[in-house]
Amino acid sequence: MATPLIDPELFSQLKAKIEADSLVKKDLDQIVDDLNQNVAYTQGVLSRIHSTPRSKCLSQLGPIHHLEASIEDGIKKQIEAVAKLAVTASQHPYFKYNYKWTRTIQDSVSTVVLCAWLGGLGSETKPGAVGRLLSIEDIGEIYQVPVNLKDSDAFHITIEEYLLGLINIIDELSRLAMNSVTLGDNALAVQISGFIKDLHAGFQVLNLKNDILRKRVDSIKYAVKRVEDVVYDLSLRNLIPAKTDKGAAAQAQFLQPISLRQTPLAQSARHVFPALLATGFLVRFNALVADPVSTMKTALPAVVALQLAYAVVCLPVVGSQQGKPARKPRPGEKNLKKGSLGNGTAIVALLLSTFLTPVLYAAMILFGAPFLTHGAHTFLCAAHLAALVLFPIFYVHGVDSASWAAVGSFQAPFDETFGGLVGGVVGAWLGAVPIPLDWDREWQKWPVTILCGIYAGHLLMRLLGGTVLFGKKF
Repeated sequence: MATPLIDPELFSQLKAKIEADSLVKKDLDQIVDDLNQNVAYTQGVLSRIHSTPRSKCLSQLGPIHHLEASIEDGIKKQIEAVAKLAVTASQHPYFKYNYKWTRTIQDSVSTVVLCAWLGGLGSETKPGAVGRLLSIEDIGEIYQVPVNLKDSDAFHITIEEYLLGLINIIDELSRLAMNSVTLGDNALAVQISGFIKDLHAGFQVLNLKNDILRKRVDSIKYAVKRVEDVVYDLSLRNLIPAKTDKGAAAQAQFLQPISLRQTPLAQSARHVFPALLATGFLVRFNALVADPVSTMKTALPAVVALQLAYAVVCLPVVGSQQGKPARKPRPGEKNLKKGSLGNGTAIVALLLSTFLTPVLYAAMILFGAPFLTHGAHTFLCAAHLAALVLFPIFYVHGVDSASWAAVGSFQAPFDETFGGLVGGVVGAWLGAVPIPLDWDREWQKWPVTILCGIYAGHLLMRLLGGTVLFGKKF
């Protein structure tokens, strides 16, 4: 019998390899399908920005409880799907299968970049701000996967995927520029125009080959033209202020509501500290009626301590949005610096609040407080008001003139700090109502009802400002 020219096992081995390859493709297809669904969900929620005013849109990008179909909720699901994809894809040659997910990764990156540009995806070290462009390293940190790998054949996000994701958001922003004018936000159209032109100029620097990336880059000029036409029409109608670049962007940033830190400790403490203030006030109410000066004097250090702890634990530090660190901190150094910054800011805010206590004292005199008598009563009442309403504002805004102009003119959006200020001031004013009434009650004496109004108004509006009124304006 003649010896066969082909080994019979050859095709059996090929069959086994083909079946194994099919199983790998099937697993990858399932993961990519899940990622596609999450990307489509996020894109659907993001489409609301074209019909939502910027003030409301920014509040929707914050904590998830401000919008049921949260954009950040969809991005978190994308991150989970990409993590599963990275684990599976890293077990096989990257460039053999990356055609299955590269388009989906581009779409996912574009949703993340657009969300960050709108002011979302902020953190304690990099708070969200309108116009923020994520770098490829920032994308890698968000997805928790490597980027642009050169020394290993594992899953990563390539530079091409990042650049194509940037190009995807340009069309979305050019559409947003036109819709923002319809919604009356001309400054946003100007800001988008500047951003797209800068991005287009950046792409011109790249030495691209004649491939899909080059063709997509060439299409950017059409988006630039559309946005320039919008800005040109606005300028013809004198609907753009003479200086809009920095002024409008700065005002938009300052007028954003202050979101509390998203740590479990901060979210728990935001409810504990008001409860402690309310409990302490109720427990000491009878003593306040009997001896207002002594009670307010002994209670003031405890109130200040609670406010200090609340600020350090729950509130973002003023200036935390500015710039990037000069170098990457060493292990253990990052938390130390953040803690030192928070403690230092709290001390400065406390000193500023103390310096303004005489101003509040004078304001109370002008509004009818006793001038020749009850000086200690009025001054201690002003000190309590400063600790409750001024200290948190100084902690999150510092002494920035634009921020204080918005706060002083009641144009700032509601959050816990601004709501507490409004509630404390209005409560002090309403607290004076029972004093002249002929009820002959001991608690009607100065300044018991004023202090009651301050604490009640502050705690109520602090709660409402951080929940149902968050992001809204007068």
